[in-house]
Amino acid sequence: METNLLVKDFLKDIKVGAVVQTTSYISKKIIKKINFEQAEIIVEYGSGKGAITKILLEKLSPNAVLFAFETNENFIRELSEIQDSRLIVVNSDAECAKRILKDKYKIEVVDYIISTIPFSLIEKHKRTRIISNSFKLLKETGCFITYQYSLLIYNLLKKIFKQVKWGFVLLNLPPAFIIDGIKMKSN
Repeated sequence: METNLLVKDFLKDIKVGAVVQTTSYISKKIIKKINFEQAEIIVEYGSGKGAITKILLEKLSPNAVLFAFETNENFIRELSEIQDSRLIVVNSDAECAKRILKDKYKIEVVDYIISTIPFSLIEKHKRTRIISNSFKLLKETGCFITYQYSLLIYNLLKKIFKQVKWGFVLLNLPPAFIIDGIKMKSN
């Protein structure tokens, strides 16, 4: 069963933050926050089995690119099976995204960062580095979007981003928060 693979990975790998894939409720809320007409580069942290990745690719313009950062080998295998030239699967931690994008792909800034990594399971200093590097990686009008099962990183985002918003998705199991960090305040 497909869910069992996720459960097995959850039990083997502490960096896998959920026992079930991202639901359509979460995916739809995240997708609504993205301006696909203007987005040229999107980064996804913790792409898992590609639930959000596939929806991003459906909406992504033909000339845009999606970088999917994932560390779990089973998930990387599944992501690599997605046949889309706009998808670049990167076997690395979110903490390294800024350096890898700059050094390997010559990319200095991105439009959006979508994160499903479980910040509550990540050590505090590493959490701060990931969020700080993400802020630096975003264009001035960029947005960091994450869903979490707690508001643990809300205050951290408020310290770094100019504007932070959150919403609650009750229909998700378990219920989840979607938090946006917007780099530049809108007028």
